Amino acid sequence: MADKKFYWIKLKIDFFSQETVDFIMSQKNGCEYIVLYQMLCLKAANSNGSLSSKIGEMIVPYDVEKIVRDTKYFDFDTVAVALELFKKIGLIYVEQDKTLTIANYAEMIGCEPDRTNAERQKRYRERQKQKAIENIANGDNVISNVTERNENNVEIRDKRLEIRDKSIDIEKEREEVTADKSALPPPSEIVELFNSICISYPKVKSLSENRKKAIKARLKTYGYDTIRQVFEKAEASDFMKGKNNRNWSANFDWILKDSNFVKILDGNYDNKPVQQKNTGTLSGGYTAEDYEKIINMF
Repeated sequence: MADKKFYWIKLKIDFFSQETVDFIMSQKNGCEYIVLYQMLCLKAANSNGSLSSKIGEMIVPYDVEKIVRDTKYFDFDTVAVALELFKKIGLIYVEQDKTLTIANYAEMIGCEPDRTNAERQKRYRERQKQKAIENIANGDNVISNVTERNENNVEIRDKRLEIRDKSIDIEKEREEVTADKSALPPPSEIVELFNSICISYPKVKSLSENRKKAIKARLKTYGYDTIRQVFEKAEASDFMKGKNNRNWSANFDWILKDSNFVKILDGNYDNKPVQQKNTGTLSGGYTAEDYEKIINMF
């Protein structure tokens, strides 16, 4: 089971001195607007800044009535006026799917693993070890008594020792598996990494099971740092961002596909230096021959 995370919003010490905040405070009901803005930031803290709910695989954007119900302390008119004000001064913007998103949320949100949960799991493993040791000790006492009563029961004792050794090995394997799983960051962290680096591509807003499987597979094979490197290469590639003669651009799922991931890592889509003497050079520094080679890779 993945470790829980705590999220919080970070406010700079000059928050109330900023021009936008000072302007809002100067309005009628400005104090209420600021409190409402902070509550919206908290609600979007663990959803990449998006004010929406996920129902199955469907993303449902918040509307005024939903915000009124969730915040409880503000009436419909106050929320409606505040949202329009936030949009006009750039604190909130509207996505193509009508979802409201907090501007610059990545700079305002912090998170860390639930240390309490990790400590609880550690204590549980220690208790299990202690129980195993006690069971083994009790088993040895029984075996010893049986051996003293009947020297012909040596075979029974050997079997008990074999069972004990297998139990210890199983416990070690469980601990190793647990350690390996905890070393991998959760898929949501890879999505956050993509959204922060690959700003020229469509933002990822949801995690399907197929996406989780692809992320875990790339993490297991290549690791976090290599995935970051591939995202940086993708953001730097003019060809992948649509500067090609196919009217095509990449996206998150295409990049995470194993065969495409390797090609990006190998530099197949890196920008080529512009050759001044070559009149066949196209946009992004690629020649027509380069594009033909790349297209044949698919």
